[in-house]
Amino acid sequence: MDEDGSATMPPKYKTLSFTHVEYPEGDKLGKLFAVFSLAPIVIAVVLATLFLSRRDLHTLTFGIGVIVNHVLNYFLKQYYDEPRPVQRQVVFEELGMPSNHSQYMWFVCVYLVLFTKYRLHHLGHRGETIWKLFVILATLSCAGVMSYSRVYLQYHTVEQVVWGSVIGAVFALVWFVVTQYLLTPFYTPIANWRISEFFLLRDCSPIPNIMWFEYVNTRGEAHKRKKKERKNQ
Repeated sequence: MDEDGSATMPPKYKTLSFTHVEYPEGDKLGKLFAVFSLAPIVIAVVLATLFLSRRDLHTLTFGIGVIVNHVLNYFLKQYYDEPRPVQRQVVFEELGMPSNHSQYMWFVCVYLVLFTKYRLHHLGHRGETIWKLFVILATLSCAGVMSYSRVYLQYHTVEQVVWGSVIGAVFALVWFVVTQYLLTPFYTPIANWRISEFFLLRDCSPIPNIMWFEYVNTRGEAHKRKKKERKNQ
């Protein structure tokens, strides 16, 4: 009670939509889907770690696209003002149109598909086509599973999931085109700025496969240093 003797109302608590996950008790598939629903958080952590470790400008713009996609979903939900399915009797974000998880995953996955198809090159023969096809199918499968899980767990209607998937995929295409043709030409001059050198920002876009490039150069440098150490002994 307050000092004047009046009763104090307890505060209302609201759950973050990305972290509040429920599934039917005893439903093993539902539990698996509930765990998979945490994928957006894992992706966000991986992106942040990747940027901090590599300081690549393309990774930065990809991360900005993820943020813009999330903001777009927020305003679309406020515009449509459509509730989630009536079966959900929990306290969390009430609005459900379009599905945030579906839009998020389809944006990330379609962008990665485009990146794999048009920017990632290594072998240059049949082997490259095979592993690219595998990556593309696996990536799109993850997006499809996320969309299905939101309906299975009754967090969204089919319509909310479909529109979330379409919006995320279309925005991924738009953001990839913007990055490829409008932003990429500015990477090199930006990387040469003094402040970029201070923060170790770099442009890796001219390198077709940065992982292979780093592997080869790191292995070669390590071999040279070991050879030099043996001579000095």
